[in-house]
Amino acid sequence: MRHRLIWIVALAFVLPWDLSSHGQDDAATEASTESKTSPAPEVKEEKKTPPKTESAPEKEKGDRSPAELREEMLERLADQLSKRMRALKERESALSAREESIREREKTLTERERMLGSMEELMQLREEVIKRREKLPPPQTWNGPEAPSVYSKYVAVLDGQTMQFYYKKAAHERTPVASTQKLVTALVVCRDGDLDKLVTVPKEVYDVEPTVIGVKPDEKYTRRQLLTSLLVRSGNDIAATLAIDNAGSIEAFAEKMNTYGRFIGMTDSKFVNPHGLPAEGQYSNARDIALAAFEAYQNPDIREIIKMRTYEFVFNDGRKRMLYNTNKILGVFEGCNGMKTGFTYAAGNCLVSSAHQNGQDRICVIIKSARPHVNDDSKALLQWSFDLDLKPDPDAFATAE
Repeated sequence: MRHRLIWIVALAFVLPWDLSSHGQDDAATEASTESKTSPAPEVKEEKKTPPKTESAPEKEKGDRSPAELREEMLERLADQLSKRMRALKERESALSAREESIREREKTLTERERMLGSMEELMQLREEVIKRREKLPPPQTWNGPEAPSVYSKYVAVLDGQTMQFYYKKAAHERTPVASTQKLVTALVVCRDGDLDKLVTVPKEVYDVEPTVIGVKPDEKYTRRQLLTSLLVRSGNDIAATLAIDNAGSIEAFAEKMNTYGRFIGMTDSKFVNPHGLPAEGQYSNARDIALAAFEAYQNPDIREIIKMRTYEFVFNDGRKRMLYNTNKILGVFEGCNGMKTGFTYAAGNCLVSSAHQNGQDRICVIIKSARPHVNDDSKALLQWSFDLDLKPDPDAFATAE
């Protein structure tokens, strides 16, 4: 009896669970059967696009202010402009290099033309000087005492007619020669002639000092007026005026001086300017200046000017200035008839002097001296050369050496 009650209670608990479970299974089975017999509803599939991935700058755009965006835009623009500027600079650099190359070629061609013209002129000048020197009096032999001892460092004494040298002291050593090279300037100007032509004073006269006559740009004077003031008072502004009138520039005139110097036998001289003021690479020697002095002594126009003790220079506005010759032995030493002085600290006191006595002519060149030695040495050497016992020597040859 007791066992029977236990089974009844157990069935009471199990039976509801079992029925529930079977009901779920039946519903599931029924649903499954229904899904198999009825058509499935259409499901509209949407095309799914992958989510857009934004770059970091784009993601930040929404978080940045207009000012920041504008700054970024300006930076990009500046970067682009910088690249363009670099490209333009590279192009400009390439063009500049081409232009420089063209200029160098033109300069080389111009230099070649100038050299050819200079050589042609030199050959012509050499023919002229050889013909003229063939007509010089024959050289002479001489007897007499040795030349006096002098203070001056560089010396040359030669005959003003035969061009033979009587005495030399370190005459071949290079040295600045100061304004004595204005004799070469005068020779170049005179060779081109037309001394009565009017010349316009250039602005470059303000670039030279200390010895100036005082002419001003755009004033007009004859070449003869300027040449006279150049040789009498040694005006550096006058030298610049004559040079630019003659050749167009100081540099071009210096080349003409060098060509002329080679023509007359100046074998160791180089001129950079027409007045003798210190300049790098400019030099000459006593022997070469003596040859220039000899040529100047043969020129009638120069010969007439260098003997003048004074000269009245008349300016365009009517003012007058009396110019006194810087040659202190002119009118003091018997027969002295001129030539040229010079002074710079590098060249010292210089004097080229000429004299005529008893049908004879002498030229004395003193370079690198001091006062009063420059004048005393010049007078002593001139007098010594005049006192020599000279005799014609038909077997000797006149030489500038």
